[in-house]
Amino acid sequence: MIKPKPLKAGDKVAIVAPSSASEPKAVKQAEMKIKAMGLEPVMFPTCYKSYGHLSAKDEERAGDVNNAFKDETIKGIICLRGGYGTTRILDLLDYEMIASNPKVFLGFSDITALHIAFNQICKMVTFHGPMAATNFARVKNDKVEFDEYSYQSLYKNIFTCETPGLYTNPKNETLKSLNSGQAQGLLTGGNLTLLTATLGSKYEIDTKDKILFIEEVGEPVYKLDRMLTSLALAGKFDDCAGIILGSFVKCEREKKAYEGGLDLTLEEVVDNTLVKYKKPIIYNFKAGHSFPQPTMALGTLVRIDADKKEVEFLESGTM
Repeated sequence: MIKPKPLKAGDKVAIVAPSSASEPKAVKQAEMKIKAMGLEPVMFPTCYKSYGHLSAKDEERAGDVNNAFKDETIKGIICLRGGYGTTRILDLLDYEMIASNPKVFLGFSDITALHIAFNQICKMVTFHGPMAATNFARVKNDKVEFDEYSYQSLYKNIFTCETPGLYTNPKNETLKSLNSGQAQGLLTGGNLTLLTATLGSKYEIDTKDKILFIEEVGEPVYKLDRMLTSLALAGKFDDCAGIILGSFVKCEREKKAYEGGLDLTLEEVVDNTLVKYKKPIIYNFKAGHSFPQPTMALGTLVRIDADKKEVEFLESGTM
């Protein structure tokens, strides 16, 4: 895997919007947050555009991503926000050029589709973590206030070559596990909706011998069941070495029309769809659409131990 160089104070970083649009106030505050990190944000055109449920037309969004990688003065790329849209630009990206210009690339949620493509096609490590317009920092009275846990995790991952080591949840919340045993492999995955959206395409996730991370937001449990089943039918749990279940925020049981009817619980769905593969599973791993939020280097070596309830990052994401 190709590892990008760590960022340093004063570096220019591109802020791009490859998914949905943001309000002007959020864009301005995003710029302030990146400046407060000691970086020089370069706000690319898609940050200021809106095109229905997208920030801009496909060619414009792909153009921003391509141009950010191509520009030698840009040392890193931070996505403005998620939403929807990255799958639409996968065929418009110049993967050969991107692989030749490795840079810190940061985002989560809808950005999952880009992570998978860059990891698998470009063989480039990318970072699953806060985006410029998300809550790793808040702006109050024109002053940026960072969440300490989120900032420290982000800083260690993208500004240093330090190996992250043993993972600790925010507020030292306990990790939990299912099955037993240990597994080791490159970390892959992200948002469950995006992992299923590319099944059957050349951008389909490869989980062979990897640690598969999954998170989601705002989907009823029966839809989580459907998506996990899709991954199962595609052989993704047969192939993987182990599983990390991140945050499942606002993923509630949906009431049914018949009296007393409810979805299965998420725990029951996991028991039905994942436990039977007898792979070590870590859950209650607070990553995804929850804050405080850790940063993780996708494409780096990770060890999980279901007996000790541990996740250890064995190499850094930068060179």
